Amino acid sequence: TTAIDYSLFITLYGPINSIFLANLISAAVATSINYLTHHRWTFRSDQNHSRSGAKYLLNLIFWWLVSTSLIKTLVVVGIDPRLAKLFPLILIVPVNYFVLNYLVFKKLP
Repeated sequence: TTAIDYSLFITLYGPINSIFLANLISAAVATSINYLTHHRWTFRSDQNHSRSGAKYLLNLIFWWLVSTSLIKTLVVVGIDPRLAKLFPLILIVPVNYFVLNYLVFKKLP
């Protein structure tokens, strides 16, 4: 899903010339796929979608805001948006795995 997110961002950024919109659309598409695959296969969650989905959405909003802010900051200082999009991944992907595993999709007792 990271590849989907990145590819969509790169594809959309040129025509719409908006980091905010390109990142919002690419994140929304990739996140939908990400949630379903994580719930079913990665974490094999037994939680219902209303419970895990709400936590996932809050997690998504937080990391989307962090990601968009970092990208925007990097672009303002002169880094190409296509490269700037990759920097937040270094921080977000590993940390988010643990958040998803231990908070969002944790096994119910």
